[in-house]
Formats: sequence, structure tokens, C-alpha cells
Amino acid sequence: MRLSKHDLFQMDDEWLKKLPAELLLEVSKRLLHDVKELQDRLNRNPTNSSCPPTSQAPWEKAGDAAKDKEAPAESGTADANATDTVGDLPKETAGTRPAVANRPSPGKGSGKPPGRQPGSPGHGRTQKLAVTATSEHRPESCTACGLALAADAGSQAYTAWDEIDIAPQVEGLIGLTFSVTRHRLLEVSCACGHVSRALPWRAPADDQWETTGLGEWRLVGPRLAGVIVLLALRMRLSRASIRELLREVFDLTLSTGVIDETIREAGRASLPLEDALVADLVQTTQLHVDETSWPESGVLLWLWALVTPHTVLFLIGPRSREMLENALQDGYHGILISDGYVVYRAWENRLRCWPHLMRKLRGLAESSDHRVSGVGQEMQGIMKTLMAAIYAARTDPPPEALPLRHAADVDRLQHLCETHRTDRHEVLGGVVREFLYDWTVIFRPLAEPHLPLSNNAAEQALRHWVISRHISHGTRSEQGSRAFALLASLIETCRRRAASAWQYLATVIAAARKGLPLPAIPVIPATA
Repeated sequence: MRLSKHDLFQMDDEWLKKLPAELLLEVSKRLLHDVKELQDRLNRNPTNSSCPPTSQAPWEKAGDAAKDKEAPAESGTADANATDTVGDLPKETAGTRPAVANRPSPGKGSGKPPGRQPGSPGHGRTQKLAVTATSEHRPESCTACGLALAADAGSQAYTAWDEIDIAPQVEGLIGLTFSVTRHRLLEVSCACGHVSRALPWRAPADDQWETTGLGEWRLVGPRLAGVIVLLALRMRLSRASIRELLREVFDLTLSTGVIDETIREAGRASLPLEDALVADLVQTTQLHVDETSWPESGVLLWLWALVTPHTVLFLIGPRSREMLENALQDGYHGILISDGYVVYRAWENRLRCWPHLMRKLRGLAESSDHRVSGVGQEMQGIMKTLMAAIYAARTDPPPEALPLRHAADVDRLQHLCETHRTDRHEVLGGVVREFLYDWTVIFRPLAEPHLPLSNNAAEQALRHWVISRHISHGTRSEQGSRAFALLASLIETCRRRAASAWQYLATVIAAARKGLPLPAIPVIPATA
């Protein structure tokens, strides 16, 4: 544990002179460790860490200075160079699609950060709550010499915080009971004369969650935090509506800022569980995938859904192949079930969603062009016949294999597609080329009738969140999108596994706030 400012204030020459040799050596080791760590932090720069280039001081940018010295003096040449490039990218590549990790910049707004602005009058907590329990936190060892502190050593509280939470339910009773626990941090004197203070656990800084802290010092307890997450995501309530509900129903006043911070903190706490969800997904034999648009502070991104019967993973990011490849990590070897989006064609072992194709054929059949309508109606009729045969074969297998039994229908459909491959009607030509490109993938269920014909599982998993998008207009930041996707994944996975999402989220948040291992995702029910 690094020495705090409180610890260093107590250390001076006189204190060091009084220490025995063995304790002086231990203190020296701790000081040496901190000095090395601080030196490494001072030496951190954009060339040897993930620090952004803007973190470098102007006088440290030797490369830029040398470049300025070598630049030609002619203004015309300088202007030409300025128009040929955008930043460090050549002009022709400046508009290419961003990588998965890089998101396009949102539109320019007022330039002010969201929330209360620095210097504006603040509002302290006015609601006074009766404390129902007290919890004391003692330091276990001296922060200076490292010796264990005696249990009977004198101590006193130097600060405290209150935590509002929902008390565990009493068997036989219904309803919620709130508790207010006062956590008192104690300082204890060591035999060496040093006074050590208990500190609440706090997660180290994380670049992905720069403005979202994670630790024990929280007003909202883990069980109450789980309720707030459910109200925001599953019940689709705004922060203001959650605040109103808590005040009207439970006479509890929380600010919208605290509510928003609680939701983002729950997302950060859930981050390690994403790998467990991915591990479950890649082990399944069939994986449904779909995506829908998702705005993030004016930037158009996409909400991806990776769905199995008992696990769901949501991701928010670009609509690119890299997004899906990164999600599946080492690759997925089962059957990928999707619509006709070009990204999915990278997976050979896949199925096409027939309802998507049927909707396109219906559009052709309803065309005002008599010729196009006739082709669409015939193709639609053949597909309906094949679909009915596949469904019937699942309950009553025919004596003859479906590919042989319906060879004439398949040949006729292929003939229509080949005939109109270069049709002057743009929509007709596009639909038949789509059939021809994915011919084997589309008609694979004809030989294997047990395979699904639709991607309804992914579409149904997205439906709830599409409604949420219409209400909230998406998210406002990358951290908000990350938290939303993680929490939505856990909520939907718990629902599919017949587990309480509230209870599970509460245990996850409670463990993460103390730096403990997170509980495993609820197991799949034996009856499933």
C-alpha cells in the first residue's frame, strides 16, 4: 500500500532517528518502493504508454520542433502541405471508416461538460436519515513499519460515510425496508509511534472509466444500486423519473447525478463478466446475431446482439466486421444465424434468415411493375412451399429427402435467379443476386430441417432495447454506452436463466466495491 499524505505528514527526521534498525529498514523499503513508482509515472509519455499525445508538454515535442525548423519558408508550399493532409492522414484516407476502438467525434455542442458547471452554486444533502446500524473499519497493519496492529490498541474515528441500502428480506414478510449504515473509519496507533488510518477500498484508475469511480465509499448501497439499474434499463425510466419514484414511493431523495453515477459504476463493476459471457457464447452450437442503430451523443453507432437460448451479449460500436470478430475473440465454430448483412459473410458456417428474404420477395410481388410482380410472386410461392415442407419434416419426416423431393422447385427458383441476375430493374436484380451469392447457405435447412429458419431470437432480444432507444435517444458518452451494454447483457442473461437480475447485480456490485472476485453468472437451470 502506497504511503498517503497523512502518513508522510507524520514522518520527519526526529521520527526516523527514534526507530530501531529493523523498523527503519522496513520504512526505507516502503519509501524506496514509492519513489520508484513515482519516478516511473513522471517518465510516462505518449511514446512509452497509452497517454494521449496532447498530454505531452509543448517543450517536450522535439520532433515537432525539428519539423518546424526544416519546413520551407515559402508560404505557398506551406499552404499546399496544409491542404494535402488532414491531421497525420493523407487526404484520400482521412474519411475512411474508423477502427473499432476509435469512435467518430460527436457534433460540436456548447463545449461545456454535462452536469453542474464549476463555480455554480451547489446543493448539499438536506434530507436527514436516522442511522440504523454502524460498521467500523480498522487498519490491519501499520502503514509505516508493516507490523500487525493489536486488536486492543487504542483507536478513534477520523471520518465516516453513510450508506443507504435495502435491507435483506425477512422470510414471511413482503415489501422493502431501507437501512442506513454509518461506516466509521478508525485510526490506530502502532508501537512504533505511527498512527495508521483505515481507508475505504478504491479501484485503481482505468482509462476506459476515467470519470467513473468504483469503491466502498458510496451513498447508495449495492442492493439499492441493483434496483436503480433495473428501473433504468429494464423498466426504461429516465434518471429524473427514478428520482421521482424513490421520493414519492419511499420518501428517499437522491439527485439525478447520484443515480447516473450509480448506473455507470454498476457497469464498471460488471466489466470482468463480459469475458464469461463470451466464453459461454462461443461454446454453443448455434448463435443468433443482429444489430440495430444506436446514437451516442449525436454519433451513429450500432447495438449488436449475440444471442443463445441462455446467454445474451450486447455491444455498442461501429457496424463493422472487426466489431464482431473482436467480440468472438478466438473465433466461433458453430452455426452463425443472421440476416444478409455483408459482415456476416466472413463466416462460412452460417444460416440466412428466411423471413428477411420473404419480406424482400413480398416487396417484389407488390411491385407496380407487372413483370417484376410476376417474378416476385412465383419466387415467393416456391419459398412458401419449401418452408412448409421444412416445418412438416420436423414432426413427420418424409420417406424421401427434401432436396430430392423438391428438386424441381429449387431448380425453377435458381433458373429465375439466373435469368434476372442482370435485370434492368435494380431491386429485382439485387434480390436474385443475393439469393445466388448465398444459395448454399439459404437452402441448407432443406437438407437439415432441424436447423432454424429465422433469426427471430436476436430480433426479439433487441426489441426491448429498441423501445428504450426511442425513449432515451441512445446514450451520451462512451462510458454510458459501455455500461448500458454490459448491464443489459447481464439482465437479459439472468432472465433467460430464471435468476433474479436484481439479486445478482447486487452481489456483483457489493463484491466489486471491495475488490473481491465477482460471483459467477447464474447457472443454466437443469430443466432447461
